Amino acid sequence: MKDLRKIILFFSILSSLQAQTSLEHDYYVSNFNSFNFLNSELASIAQIYDTWNDQQLHFRWNGHLYHGKNLSLHGSIRNRLFAGFTWQENLNNFKEQLDIDFLDLTSIDTKNLGIHHQIDRLFGTWEKGKVNIRVGRQRINWGIQNYWNSHDLFNQINFLNFDYIENPGTDAIRIQYYQGNNSFEIALNSKIQAGLYMFNLYKYDFQILLAKYYEDYSLGFGWAGQIKNAGFKGEFNYFMATEETENTLVGSLSFDYSFKNGIYLSTGCLYRNQVEEFNPFSLYSLDVSAKSPMPFQYNFLYQIMYPVHPLVQIGGALIHDAELDFVFLNPQLSISISEELDLMLGSQMTFLKILDQLEDINQIAFTRIQWNL
Repeated sequence: MKDLRKIILFFSILSSLQAQTSLEHDYYVSNFNSFNFLNSELASIAQIYDTWNDQQLHFRWNGHLYHGKNLSLHGSIRNRLFAGFTWQENLNNFKEQLDIDFLDLTSIDTKNLGIHHQIDRLFGTWEKGKVNIRVGRQRINWGIQNYWNSHDLFNQINFLNFDYIENPGTDAIRIQYYQGNNSFEIALNSKIQAGLYMFNLYKYDFQILLAKYYEDYSLGFGWAGQIKNAGFKGEFNYFMATEETENTLVGSLSFDYSFKNGIYLSTGCLYRNQVEEFNPFSLYSLDVSAKSPMPFQYNFLYQIMYPVHPLVQIGGALIHDAELDFVFLNPQLSISISEELDLMLGSQMTFLKILDQLEDINQIAFTRIQWNL
C-alpha cells in the first residue's frame, strides 16, 4: 500500500512538472559552396593558388525550455563540416579562428576534412511584468541602424560574412526594464559595462548609450524615424580613450524606401575619424568592432531588393570608400523552392585601386541551399 502511494505521488509530481515545463526546438541543414578567383599577382605574392573551391555542410539546432510563466533556458549549437582549399591550407589561420573558447570543439581535424561544433547561444531568462533578466551567451543587438552599428558593443556584425545568419553571441548579464514606450537596459561582462535608454518622441525612436568599452568610455546617440515615407536612421558613438590612444568618433546615417511594387532601396554612409592602413588580404577575415565596423574613413553602401515573384527575389549591394579606392559588389538571387527549402545564388566582387587604376582583386561565386525543419 505504501509503495502504491509512493508511485502515485511520483507520477503526481511528474505530471505537475510536465504541466509547467515545455520544450520547443527547431533546426536546419544548409550546404554552402564557394568558388574563389583571386588576382593572379596577389596570389603570387601570397604564394597560393589563384582559384579554389570550398564546401561547408552546416547543421544548426535551437532549443527552448520553458518552465512556468517566468523561467526559460535557451541553447543553440552550430555543427559544421569543412572541406576544400581554405581548410586544407589553413588560409588566413582559418582553423585557429574557429576555436575561440571552451564552448568550441573541433572533433575531426584531418588534412582534407574538419568538423567543428560551437555553442553560440546558452542563456537563462527570468521575465516578470516589466523586467527581463538574461544570463549567459546571448545576442545583444543594440544597433538601431540597418548596418554598421557603433552601438553594437557586444556583437558587431561583419557585413561581408553573410552566411552567419544568427550572428555571434556574447557572454553577459543583461537586465531590461520596460515602461510604456520607454525602456532601459544594462548589460555587462568582464570587458564591457553599458547602459541603454530608449524612448519615443515626436514619432521617432531615440536611444542614448553610456558605456565602459574595454579601456575606453563611450557616449552614443541614435534615432529611427521617417521623412515623408522614407525611413531615416542615425547612429553615433564617441569613444573617449583612457590610455595613449586617441579618441574615436564612429557615426552612420541611412535612408530606405519601399515602393508599392515591392522594390526596396537603402543607402547609407559610415564615418570613422581613426583609420588604419588597409590590408586587402584581411578583407574576408576583418576583425570588426563597434569602433571599426569597416576599414575606411568614409564608407558608402547602396542596396536594392526586388521580388520578381512571391517565391523569387533578386537584389544586390554596392560598397565603396570616398575616393573609390575600394569597390565591393554583392549581387544575389533567392528562391523559395518550398516552405522548407530555400536556395541562394550570389557573388562577391572586390576591386582596389592600384597605381591609379581599379583592379579586380577577388571574385567569389557561391551557392547555399537550406532545409528548415
